[in-house]
Amino acid sequence: MTTTWIEWAPLVKVGLVAGLVQVVTGIVLYLSGVYFEPWSLRLIMLLTVASIAAGNWWYGKHVLNGQTTYFRALLVGVVISVLIAAVYVTYNLVSVSLIYPHFLEDMVQAEFDQTSAGLDPAQVAQSLGSLRTEATMRNLAVGNFVSACRFGTLASTVVALGFLTRWRRRQPAAR
Repeated sequence: MTTTWIEWAPLVKVGLVAGLVQVVTGIVLYLSGVYFEPWSLRLIMLLTVASIAAGNWWYGKHVLNGQTTYFRALLVGVVISVLIAAVYVTYNLVSVSLIYPHFLEDMVQAEFDQTSAGLDPAQVAQSLGSLRTEATMRNLAVGNFVSACRFGTLASTVVALGFLTRWRRRQPAAR
């Protein structure tokens, strides 16, 4: 009997669905006017962890027939997180270019509002100029992709521990 280590097609579908959930959440937060609130990022991070856990559960149950190991769960989580990042960055590139052309300025203003308290006028001008120089589509896309992949990999490591514990419980006791 041969077994396939990873079935890629369903895994890619799970990752793309998780990415679309992130995009819809981002749209709702942005249109609600709370996208740049500090708690908004925590919500997105929590959603990432939940997506990785749910994706791992579904993939393990429906594709691997409950035979998930730590390393499979880790790989599944990392693939899901990379796909979430890819979908979200693709959405960023399209939406900022075509739908929300003022997004970068909104992002600069939100960060400026959080960091400019107590600065003298010269520091304010320098800070605002620096933020505007750094706020490019390339920096946004690369920064979002790298951050999402790093956080997703960390989350995948933690989520996979749950599968390691379950796998060890199923092993027959050594006598």
